[in-house]
Amino acid sequence: MFKGQPLLKNILIFFIIACLSTGAFGADIEIKTSVDRTKVGLNQNFKITVDVSGAKADNAGNPQMPDISTFAAYMGSSGTSSNIQIINGRMSVSKSHSFTYRAISMGKFTIPGASIKFGGKEYRSKPIHIEVVKAAAQQPRTQQRRTQTPATQSSSQVDKNSLYLKVTASKRQVYVNEPVILNYKIYTRVSVTQYGIIKLPNTAGFWAEEYDIGKQPQTHEEIINGQKFIVAEIKRMALFPTDAGKKTIGAMEIECNVRVQQRRRSVFDSFFDDPFFGRSVRKLVHSNPVTINVLPLPAENKPSNYSGLVGSFNVNANVDKKQVKTNEAISLKINISGTGNIKMIPNPKVELPTDFEQYSPKVSEKISRNDRGITGSKTFEYVLVARYPGEQKIKPIEFSYFDVRTKKYKTLRTKAILVNVEKSGDQFVTVTSGHSKEDVKYLGQDIRFIQQGIPDFKKIGSQFYKSFYFLIILLLPLIAVGVSYGYRRHLDKISGNVAYARSRKANQMAMKRLSKAKKFLSPNTQKQYYAEVAKSLLGFLGDKLNIPSAGIITDEVEDLMKNKNVKEDVIKQYLLCLKMCDYQRFAPSDAQLEEMEIFFDEAKQAIVSLEKVI
Repeated sequence: MFKGQPLLKNILIFFIIACLSTGAFGADIEIKTSVDRTKVGLNQNFKITVDVSGAKADNAGNPQMPDISTFAAYMGSSGTSSNIQIINGRMSVSKSHSFTYRAISMGKFTIPGASIKFGGKEYRSKPIHIEVVKAAAQQPRTQQRRTQTPATQSSSQVDKNSLYLKVTASKRQVYVNEPVILNYKIYTRVSVTQYGIIKLPNTAGFWAEEYDIGKQPQTHEEIINGQKFIVAEIKRMALFPTDAGKKTIGAMEIECNVRVQQRRRSVFDSFFDDPFFGRSVRKLVHSNPVTINVLPLPAENKPSNYSGLVGSFNVNANVDKKQVKTNEAISLKINISGTGNIKMIPNPKVELPTDFEQYSPKVSEKISRNDRGITGSKTFEYVLVARYPGEQKIKPIEFSYFDVRTKKYKTLRTKAILVNVEKSGDQFVTVTSGHSKEDVKYLGQDIRFIQQGIPDFKKIGSQFYKSFYFLIILLLPLIAVGVSYGYRRHLDKISGNVAYARSRKANQMAMKRLSKAKKFLSPNTQKQYYAEVAKSLLGFLGDKLNIPSAGIITDEVEDLMKNKNVKEDVIKQYLLCLKMCDYQRFAPSDAQLEEMEIFFDEAKQAIVSLEKVI
C-alpha cells in the first residue's frame, strides 16, 4: 500500500461530495416568466411576472430582465412577494417579481426569457410571445355609464381564454379492454368560487372506473403561452372499451360561479357594488369530445380459455394444508393480481379429482387506482372436501390474457398441488377454524340403515303427580320466595352500608372505566388511554378498600394491599400496570397499537386477580 493512498482517497471523496452538493444545490432552483395578457393595446400597460421557486430560492438574487425597449417602455417594479411551504418535511420557497411595461409599438413580438445566476450556474425561463394591437377608441365617460351595465362588464371579463375545461387522454389508440385514463381539469385566470357538473361525458361502449379525487380539488399553477393559470383536476376515470371501432366520448359540461369586479354607475349605488366586493356570475364551460381508436384483439394464437382481459397479470394458488383426513375441509386460494380490469376477472376453472367435493368460492377484491391505471388483485377462496383416501392431485390452474407490451397472448399456469388424504372414521365434515366460507353440508353416509337397538319404552299407567318432576314444580314458588328475600336483604345492605356497596360494585365500575379507556386505544390518543387505565386501577382499589380513589398515590398502593394480605405476585402485577401508566402518561414515549392492546389485557387481568383475593 502506498502512503499517499489515504490522502488521495479523501480528496476523491471530497470531490464527489462537492459535485453532488453542487448538483443538488443548483437543482433546487426553477424560474418561470408569465404575462397578465398576451394581446395588449398600444400605449397600454402590461405586467411581466418572474417566479423563482425551489428550496434555495430565498437565497437567489433578483432576476435579470430582458431588453424589450424596441416595443415596450419600462414603467417600474410592482414589488416582490415570497411564499414558503413545508410539505412532508420538505421546504419549498417561491418568490414572485413583478414588472410593469407600456406597449409603444404595434406588431407581434417575443419577450426573451428572464435569467438568474445562482450556485455558479445561470438559469433562464422560456420566451413569451405577445402582440401589440391598436387600442380601441375610448367612449366618453357619460356614455359609458349609459351603455355599460354590471352584467355586460362581467361577461366581458370572463371569456374562453381566461376560463376553460380541458380533457386529456392517456392514449388515443388502444385494444379492446385496454384502459384509457381521462383527466378533466379546469384552467382559470379568474376567481372561481364554486362549480358543479351539469352534464357527464357519454361513455357508451366503455366500462368506466371512477377515481376518487377528494371533495376539495387540489390546485397548482401552470404557465400556458406565457400566461399563469390556476389548474384543478375535477374528474378522472379509467375507461375500458368493450368492442372495436372508433369511439367518441362526449363532452363534459360544468357551471362555474365566477367572482368578478364591477364599477359603480353612480355615487348612489349600493355600497356592496364596490369593486372590492365584486359579484358572482355564472359561466358554462365544456370540454371537447375525445375520439379513441379501439383495435380488435388479434385472432391468431388466441387461447381457447382466453379470459378477455388485457394488461399484465400474475396467478398463484395454494392450499392451507396438504395432509388431511377424509371428510375434512381444505381451503384452496387462487390469487390473480396485476394491471387491468380487475373486476372483470372471471372465476378460474378448477379441475379437481373425482373424489373431491367443491363449493362456491368466496371472492374478494383489492383495487388501487393510480396514474398507471387500475391495479390490484382478486382472490377466490374455495372449500374442498376430500371424500376418499389416497394421494389426490389438483391440476394446474390456467389463466390467459393479452399482454399489451408484447402484443401477444399469454397463458399462466400454477403448479399442481398434491394432497395426501388419510382414512377417517368420522361421519361428519370437519371444517377447520378460521375459514369464512359458505356452510359446508353434512355428507355422512350415502345409505341410511334402519335404526338398531332396544327402543325406549314407557311404563303404562304411571301418574305424573307421583313423579319427581311434579315435586320440583311444587318447590319452585318456595325457592323463588327465598331468592327474593335474600336479594331484598342485599339491596337493604347496599343502601345502608356504603363500604359494602362500593366493594360489590367495584368490579362493575372498573370494567366501565376500562371500556372508556378502550375508546382511546390509538397511538394518537396514547396519553388519554393510559390515564383512563390508571383511573380504572386506582378506582377499583379505592372501591374495594372504601377510600377515595383521588387520594391514592402509586407509592401507597403496595402498603394498602399488604394490609389486606394480598399475595406478592398479585401486588407486583398491579404495581407494574400502574407504573406503566405513569411512564406512558408523563414520559416522552411513543407506544405502538399492539403494545397498547397487550397492556389492556394485562390491566384487566390485574383487576380480576385482585378481585379474587380481596
